[in-house]
Amino acid sequence: MLFILTGPLHSGKTTLLKNIVQVLENKNMRIDGFLSQAVNKNDDCIGYDLFDLKNKKSFPYMRKSGKDKWIQSGSYFLIQKGLMQAKKIISRKKDIDIFIVDEVGPLELSGKGLFPELEKLIREPVVPLLIVVQSRILESFLSLFSLTSKQKTKIFDIRVKNASASIIQEIQTAR
Repeated sequence: MLFILTGPLHSGKTTLLKNIVQVLENKNMRIDGFLSQAVNKNDDCIGYDLFDLKNKKSFPYMRKSGKDKWIQSGSYFLIQKGLMQAKKIISRKKDIDIFIVDEVGPLELSGKGLFPELEKLIREPVVPLLIVVQSRILESFLSLFSLTSKQKTKIFDIRVKNASASIIQEIQTAR
């Protein structure tokens, strides 16, 4: 089962995911995956850290300034060590109830970043997946992975009232 959480940029998707993770952990669900948490300095977002949900550790993931060899996506540079950590997290998806990926962006839609790992994760799901996709690229994401009504895909929009409760209920049902 593939669950997609969508919404506009900076609409609170990661904050909602943190709350969902807390509720699911309180229900003794085994969770793995990662969150992309904003890193702020002087009220300005300077990048994102990857938060490993299983090991409860953060790793630098993207920054507004970077090195020439780093992959650039919009105004951010992907830190190679962070990318490698995300790939490791994706590869371990065993003995869990739900795997979370926050988030798939334009970089992955262009075949870069985590694309190869995400493609395998989506096309050959071993466990239920909850993936965050910005609403502006949702249709491209669905098209890229040929996600049709035949597949078990449920989309939740953060702007819909009670999205969190609906996601939690659906994940528990898929368990």
